[in-house]
Amino acid sequence: MQTDPSLLRKLADENDVRILPAGEVVLNFQAYIKSIPIVLRGHIKVTGEDDQGNEILLYYIKPGESCVMAILGALTGTASKIKAVTVEETEIIFIRPEKAARLVKEYPGWAEYIFTLYQSRFEELLQVVTNVSFKKMDDRIVDLLREKAKIFGSRVIDITHQQIAEEIGSTREVVTRILKKLEQEDVLRTGRGKIRLV
Repeated sequence: MQTDPSLLRKLADENDVRILPAGEVVLNFQAYIKSIPIVLRGHIKVTGEDDQGNEILLYYIKPGESCVMAILGALTGTASKIKAVTVEETEIIFIRPEKAARLVKEYPGWAEYIFTLYQSRFEELLQVVTNVSFKKMDDRIVDLLREKAKIFGSRVIDITHQQIAEEIGSTREVVTRILKKLEQEDVLRTGRGKIRLV
């Protein structure tokens, strides 16, 4: 799901566009949202947090997409319930909330974009709940690795056991045990800080 290319060009011309390195925090928990990000190039990882401070992967923001939580937070003046971090070098348009509010009146396509984005994110969050509640940990790990392989266009993924554990809301020990099992089943190959899907 992506926004209209002509609207995207207009947004890029009229707003702040920045290129951020991998690992840059775009939005943090409990921070007030001063601008709405739309990804032009690269990817952003969005995570949630439980009462103990453990994070879990919610979804990725891909080129042409934005974060519905950032949009709602910016327009309503509420603090962020999520954390957004760049996965790789990422080019982002940052839209001021007042400009975003005007866009709803000026461009009917902008309102449609927000509603479609909201639906898409809601479906992704439902999938997260389903995965956590009903899917085996093995399948959740393989799903995560496949998603990352798709994002980076490579079956070799730079990721540690600890990073996997953080993204699926588990422990490193559990992840290591399951990865060994998956390697024995010829699903993947593990290396130092790398995993290759077979």
